[in-house]
This record gives sequence, C-alpha cells and structure tokens, in this order.
Amino acid sequence: MKISRASRKLLSLVMICTLLMAIATPAAAQGAEYQEEGSTATRAGLGVASFLATIPYGVTKVAFAAGGGIVGGLAYLFSGGDSQTAKNIWTTSMYGTYVITPDHLKGDKAVRFLGVAEDNADPYLEETRY
Repeated sequence: MKISRASRKLLSLVMICTLLMAIATPAAAQGAEYQEEGSTATRAGLGVASFLATIPYGVTKVAFAAGGGIVGGLAYLFSGGDSQTAKNIWTTSMYGTYVITPDHLKGDKAVRFLGVAEDNADPYLEETRY
C-alpha cells in the first residue's frame, strides 16, 4: 500500500499540530501559576533552563528506564516467573521524574531519578510515582 505525497504531508501536519497542542496545553496551564512570581525575564529564563536541563537528564532517564525494563523482564524469566521481583526493578527504574520543570530548579519539587513503590511512598512528597 503506497501513501500519496499529499497524504504524507497532511499526516505530517496533523502530527505536528497534535504535538504542539500537547506541549502548549500544559505550558499554558503552568503559565497561569507563575503570573505573580517574579518578572517575565525570570520566568522565561527558568523555562529555558528547565528545557536545557531536561534534554540530557531526560535522555539519561529514558535510557535507564529502558534498561530497567529489560533487566526486569530478565529477572522475571530467571526467577521462575516471580512478578514481584520484576515489579521491584520496573518501579525503581521506570517511575520518577522525566522532565525538569522550573519548580524543580527553584527547589519547590524534588527530582526523583529513581521511582518509589506505592507501599514505600512518602505521603508528603507530591512526586512519588511520576
């Protein structure tokens, strides 16, 4: 099945618009909470810094999570199907912070590279699983 050139362009446009909407919606919601905090330059600087910090951190976190997914799967196989063993590895490697936000840079939120299991979660930390 061949896709025409016009269809590919339309599909690309739809995907770009969807991506922009997915990015703009949280940014607009987040922008409302920062309206009274600091100057526009400060907020913009924090936004740029959080974006630049997210690039290397996010790549590292995604690679770590992917490795944890593979190791967890191997642990499941080699433990004779013990799902708790695999879940412990998956939870630690796949949960946690993936994106650095201005709140992280200001110290208002903790950056959690390693995830925390639900029964071990600290109820006073907002960001235990995600």
